[in-house]
Amino acid sequence: MGKMTRPALTAAAALLAACAQPPTPVQALAPGPTPDEVADYARAQTQYRSGLASGDGDLVIKATDTFSLIAQEVLSRQDPRLFDAQVVCERYRVPGPHDRHDRRTTYESQFGQDCRRIDWRYNQATIAIGRDLEARIAAADRATIAQAEAGHP
Repeated sequence: MGKMTRPALTAAAALLAACAQPPTPVQALAPGPTPDEVADYARAQTQYRSGLASGDGDLVIKATDTFSLIAQEVLSRQDPRLFDAQVVCERYRVPGPHDRHDRRTTYESQFGQDCRRIDWRYNQATIAIGRDLEARIAAADRATIAQAEAGHP
């Protein structure tokens, strides 16, 4: 290999030191909804109301899906163990009774009771997240209206 000069050795040592540095940690999101999620939920509320008023079922379904996806995302940060358990239980879901009025969830027998409890907890948690988002949006809307009223006698 030939002789290396001192500047080359210094540069090589600096390069190795830089490579040995641990990567900068990624900042985790807070467990609650992000401002973007709140805004997306508010837009979905508008779409939902519009879809109901116009009879556009596709718009209602799209908004409902958005509500669900945002609640799932928030729950995955708030309670990752419950979220992971729900994902596992989904793998063991089997077709239920064909009676449309019987909406019980059916799981393979070895997971049935545990997954029904997980399903119930998951549903309660996502409902609570949805209510929290709706309350945040309503509070922000009231604040916007109050600011506008404060400027006019």
